[in-house]
Amino acid sequence: MDPKVNGQLQHDWGWLIAVYLFLGGVGGGAYTIAAINSFTDASPVLSTTVGLWIAFPALLVGTVFLIADLGSPTRAFLAGMKPGTSWIARGTWIISAFMVLSFVHLILHQYTNVGETSGGATLINVIAVAGIIFAIGTMAYTGILLGASKGIPFWRSGIVPVVFVVSATVTGHFAIMLGMALFGDTAGLVMPFKTMALEAAGLVVLEVLAILFFLQAAFRQPDPRESAERILRKRMFVIGYFLFGLAVPLGLMLFLYSITLETGSTKIPVVITGAILGLIGGLILRQAVLICGALPTLNIAGFEFRRIHRPKEPKPGIGMLPPQ
Repeated sequence: MDPKVNGQLQHDWGWLIAVYLFLGGVGGGAYTIAAINSFTDASPVLSTTVGLWIAFPALLVGTVFLIADLGSPTRAFLAGMKPGTSWIARGTWIISAFMVLSFVHLILHQYTNVGETSGGATLINVIAVAGIIFAIGTMAYTGILLGASKGIPFWRSGIVPVVFVVSATVTGHFAIMLGMALFGDTAGLVMPFKTMALEAAGLVVLEVLAILFFLQAAFRQPDPRESAERILRKRMFVIGYFLFGLAVPLGLMLFLYSITLETGSTKIPVVITGAILGLIGGLILRQAVLICGALPTLNIAGFEFRRIHRPKEPKPGIGMLPPQ
């Protein structure tokens, strides 16, 4: 074998993991926005309610996809072992804590009158602050999990968690807008949609900057450069994510902010279209990063090996090279 080729066993992550990462991001982003809105009187109560209804179910369904990828529910119980050395274990505890907090917050907000008392309102605020912390941890973990895969240079970047946090916030915001458009009173959503459209446009611009910075950083290093080139050659990423997942929703949100219609019903198709495209773009981003992070494989005797650009040089003094 060519001495410049270093074989490593590789296990590909497919759509099940992509959906898990996506739903975890949507749940974390929706909860963060809903909890922040609960502290402000300017935001409609509906945005908090919709965000809380999205957060816990999204995480629950995402966990089902993760267990389906593992192939056996018994493996899920082992995921939380050794949190001191395993990011999978840390993430399991972070997500579990977030699921509990988001569920309790939803129940207290929707089915009790606890918030009407000063002590109850304080309790809900404490839960909201803790929930925001663990929601951000959940959004970041979906990127940190990839960064912990040392054999994949494309994922081994500190920018990946940043990209996933920003993308999760965008998809969470779009999910709330979609829920409000489908289940809210359109007559009272004219101004809220106008404000949320401007917020969504700003978040999309931030995501564009984050993904461009990530790709530029990958191009500057020899190991992840091939993955960066591959992802830019994929029509799913360029057309599906950049065009329909970012550019079109951005244009629709700016259009929604600029028009001065008096009825919310006329704006609903714009909101629904932009939100759905933004959500699809978030899913495509995660799938593209998963696919293109794993470089082309060599099939040898039934095993898959991945080529890397620069194998680690043997250190002097361990019997392989003479000391310098």
